[in-house]
Amino acid sequence: MIRGHFNVSKFLLSLFLNVFLLISCKSIAVESITNNTFDAFIKKAETLKDANPGEAFTFLDHQSASISSLTIENQLIFYRVLSEIYVEQAQYQKSNTVATVALKLARGLSSPSITSSELLFARGFALESLGDYKAAREDYLNGLEIADSLNNKKIVAIGLVNIGALDYLMEKFDRSLIMFNDALAIAQKIQDDELLGYIYAEMGILYSHLNQEEKSLAHYKTAYEFYLKAGKIYYAYNTLRNIAANHSINERFDEAIPLYSQIIENADKISNDELMASVYSGMAWGQVKKEDSDPEASYQYMLIASQYIEKAEQVDIPIAHALDKGYLFMELGRYQEALENLHIATEYFKDYEDTDQKVVSTISRLNLYYLKAETYFKIEDYEKAYKAQDEFLTFALSLPEKTNIDEIEDIRMRYESEQADLQKKILEKKESLQSLLLSEAQNNVENRQIFIVIFALIALVLAWVLIKIISGQKKLLTASRVDSLTSVTNRRRLIQLGEGFFEQAKEESLLLSLLIIDIDDFKKINDNYGHKVGDQALKKIALLGQNLMRATDVFGRFGGEEFVVLLPNTTEKQALEIAERLRLSVYQYVWPNNRLSKISLSIGVASFDLDKHQEFDELLKEADQLMYKAKHQGKNKVCFNE
Repeated sequence: MIRGHFNVSKFLLSLFLNVFLLISCKSIAVESITNNTFDAFIKKAETLKDANPGEAFTFLDHQSASISSLTIENQLIFYRVLSEIYVEQAQYQKSNTVATVALKLARGLSSPSITSSELLFARGFALESLGDYKAAREDYLNGLEIADSLNNKKIVAIGLVNIGALDYLMEKFDRSLIMFNDALAIAQKIQDDELLGYIYAEMGILYSHLNQEEKSLAHYKTAYEFYLKAGKIYYAYNTLRNIAANHSINERFDEAIPLYSQIIENADKISNDELMASVYSGMAWGQVKKEDSDPEASYQYMLIASQYIEKAEQVDIPIAHALDKGYLFMELGRYQEALENLHIATEYFKDYEDTDQKVVSTISRLNLYYLKAETYFKIEDYEKAYKAQDEFLTFALSLPEKTNIDEIEDIRMRYESEQADLQKKILEKKESLQSLLLSEAQNNVENRQIFIVIFALIALVLAWVLIKIISGQKKLLTASRVDSLTSVTNRRRLIQLGEGFFEQAKEESLLLSLLIIDIDDFKKINDNYGHKVGDQALKKIALLGQNLMRATDVFGRFGGEEFVVLLPNTTEKQALEIAERLRLSVYQYVWPNNRLSKISLSIGVASFDLDKHQEFDELLKEADQLMYKAKHQGKNKVCFNE
């Protein structure tokens, strides 16, 4: 873990000086890559990355001197693979830096590329691991937007999974499940084994957070099979670790220990210190808790884990390790050492308690208070034991109620049913296509060469025409759906989507909420500072609003200084939280134009109620009336029907 401020400029200078010196020594012996040989080179790098990230890094490093002669797109691909390798080695600061350098380089492209989206995801994952959830979400959303604009289904699905993972870290489990299942629906269509492995692995983690260990284990096993099928050996080992941890949680130590041993035997293929630390911690716990307990072996495994943890950058890993050691030492009756590790964990907590990022999980805090109480009871220091027990109870009672498990189960059942139907349709289409191809092959076997030539010519002509048509259609579609000033959804599209969401909510008894937002005293801004400043304010508020929204939400400009937000599958309480975050975000924003001090919003929040709303217009009208109520109550407020 890197504590305190990280100086990016100094790190960049150091990184590139080291690379330069390394290159200077090796450039004579290594044949440089060119644009002509790049595809084969990067394919080999990807293959190595799947099997052994450390070897892949060495392979890339040998060619670092050559990349400046490559096209920008090829340089971006090189940096993307390097950034991903750093993530797989748990070197998140380096991954963040490399991705940032590459994304600056990407500005030289005439249009966004899918590599830019992948770089944003790599940097987002690094930032997430470093504890900056807000910046990570922004990168994930920006990457998702690029992937969606380029219609790359696989990268869109990866973006949804990344956002869903952030949701479960923030204990928004229902939102997380929706993201994962949306991604799974895409993966089922395109039948990508690596993507399916990623989705099922993350769903396993989600169900583990929900204490549904059987479902968690089933998803891990499915992910493991998909990763092996895709040749993603490193990720297969990572998933195997999760399977072993699941067995340990359920006290199946005889099943967990062989899996941990298997990973340790293949440690030379895993250059991730954090992964190996967790494996050795798992082995330590298994050795002390198994039927023929071996305390000395347990202690030795934990010492090895501590060596691996020294370089850990992920913010909550050192806390988890200190708690693991605390539990182990208490189990071994070494109470003073247990307390020392609890003190270390407490110090780590202090580093983050004043930040607005939730980098320390609720369960870690509960474990700390519980373990303190237990250890102090063991050494008969009852005053401190009762104090720790009081901290445990106070914190536990202060926690908000978690998302309803039954509601999550309903979502899961609905999606699984939809996916089963989708899988059936895919199979039917495949059978139909195979029959068609067979028929065509039989009918044209005698004229195959002529057919190929004619078809190729026709295909070229049609492709050229199709490109022109699609290009024009995309421009027309964008113009018809996007507000030209703010680049958010326009009024026409908002109404179209709103009516669709409303009918779906009405027919399927789903949740739907809506916000109407009006900028307070906007006319004064235009009158006092001019329409140019007013337009800049509209653009910035639209950007702030977009960044706060979830992937399923729709933020758009309704006209003038008025915006509308469509919130499908959202309760009134959730909608109020979103509205309040938006109000504060705008009100607290420091405007670079010195003439603007504060801009406030009045927001009306309405939620679908079948007894009150028969048409979308009625829901829209209610939100509008509540917005005006907010204005009459003094502005800079959020109003709803109490």
